[in-house]
Amino acid sequence: MLLKIGGKNQMKLISLSLLMSLSVPLYAVEKELTEEKTYCLRWADRFLSIKDGKNYRENKISAAKFPMYVKICLENYAELRNMYKKKQLDK
Repeated sequence: MLLKIGGKNQMKLISLSLLMSLSVPLYAVEKELTEEKTYCLRWADRFLSIKDGKNYRENKISAAKFPMYVKICLENYAELRNMYKKKQLDK
């Protein structure tokens, strides 16, 4: 038995199928980015806490630096992780 779909319904079905097929790989990439982003958010928070003091968030200049340090971490994620792993092994 064949199902006849015409006009708008056919376009909706094609759009829905395309959306569903593309969403699965994007989820896998997003999960990996989320892990890196979470690490970098924590890293930037620790870094600024040490550099500018525990109350760096209350200082507008220091707080404005936060996104910059997250970006630096994301760009150098592998190197940072390796550096900290090596430091742990040296202890």
